[in-house]
Formats: sequence, C-alpha cells, structure tokens
Amino acid sequence: MKRVRAVLTGAFAFVLIVLCIAPFAYVLLRSFWTDGGITFQSYYDVFLGSPQYLFRFWKSLGLAVCIAFGQLFISILAGYGFAKYKFPGRNAIFFLLMILMTLPVQVMLIPNYLMLSYMNLLDTYAALILPSVFIPLGTFILTQSFKSISESVIDAAMLDGCGVPRILTLVAVPMNKSGIICVFLLSFLDAWNMVEQPIAYLKSFDQYPISVALAYAPPTDTTVHLVCCILVVLPALFLFTLFNRELVEGIVLAEVK
Repeated sequence: MKRVRAVLTGAFAFVLIVLCIAPFAYVLLRSFWTDGGITFQSYYDVFLGSPQYLFRFWKSLGLAVCIAFGQLFISILAGYGFAKYKFPGRNAIFFLLMILMTLPVQVMLIPNYLMLSYMNLLDTYAALILPSVFIPLGTFILTQSFKSISESVIDAAMLDGCGVPRILTLVAVPMNKSGIICVFLLSFLDAWNMVEQPIAYLKSFDQYPISVALAYAPPTDTTVHLVCCILVVLPALFLFTLFNRELVEGIVLAEVK
C-alpha cells in the first residue's frame, strides 16, 4: 500500500512539474525558431537592435522596485507597531487588515480610481505606487515575524539607550532578515506582475509596464514577443533562485503566534 501511494505521489508530482515547465519550455524553444529555422535575430533585436524593449523593461523594473521598497518600509513600521505596542483598537484594526488582505485586486480598483482622480494622480506612476505600498500582506507577515523577537532583547536595547529607530535598524530588522526579504520579494512580484492597475489608472500606452504593454503591442513578429516574455520572467527567476531559502523562512516565521 505504501509503495502504491509513493508511486501515485511521484506520478502526480511529475505531471505537475511537466504542466508547470511546459509553457515556459515552449516559449523558450519557440523564441529561437522562425520560418527560416533556428536564429538569434529576435534576441539581437530585443537586447541590442532597438532600445524600446530594454527601456520599457528597466522602467518597469524601477517601478516595481520603488513599490517593493515603499511597501517594505510601511510594513516594517506597521508590523513592529502591531507586534510590540498595545494601543486601543489594535486587534480590531489588525483584523480589518486581514479582511482587506483577502479582497481581490478588482474590488479595490473603483475606490482607488475615485481617490486617485480626486487627488489628480491618474495617468501618473504615482497612481500605481501609492495604492500598492499600502497592501496589508507585508504588514501581516512582519507583525508575526516581529512577535518572535523576545521582549528581553528589546528591553536590553532600551536600557542601552536605543530609541525606536535604533531598535528597528539595529535589532528588529537584522533579526528578521528572512521576513524582510520575503516581504520584499512578494511585494516586488506583485508589482512586477500587475495588470489591472495600469489598465485602469493609465491612459498612455507609453506608460504601461512591460507586463501590460506586451498584450497591447501589435503582433508584427511573434518571436520578438516571445523573447520579451523571456525578458519578463528573468527578474522573478533571478530573485527566487537567489533568495528561495529566505522566502520559505519568512513564510514560516509568519505562522509564529
């Protein structure tokens, strides 16, 4: 019975891996193939031939990094406050954040649109940055992560004359590197893969990040589009390869009560 279960588990895992890898493998192989056979011309066109692709890539990357750092900054401050300070309504506010965390992005598009319109921020990159930095997922993860820091460590730092800024920078953040990296990665990936927000808040095609622009670009050359798809995957692939251990540890720390 155990052997049958092991075989079924292995078969299911194999099928799952194939289904996950097959689309990417197809895009990768197809990006080298044209009617004339195997060629690297499309890679030359994207990386060296025309600046428009790399320019949009770096612009999108900068936008995602700004959102990730902004959300990380807010999450550190809010997470430490929820974890280490008792104030009226703390549990109610945290419960509200958990509810907001479960809402789909589409539910918040209209309220955010009205707010951004009132602030005259539509059709600017601020319309993408401001709502994104206040997403509560990072606050939830770091709240649970900061709870794992012993109160005796905080008290010792205060006895040494450290205020809250120094405790955060010298104690809390260094002791929770995995949680910090986890929040940054999740924030970056959420910003890098955003689709609905640019379509709703931006009007100009030139302002669209590369994740949206590919869908609206005219299909003049399929292989060029496929190479751009490879380009879109590279940042996420690089970050996950470099920080996969910290990502797992950060998610585990988020389960600590």
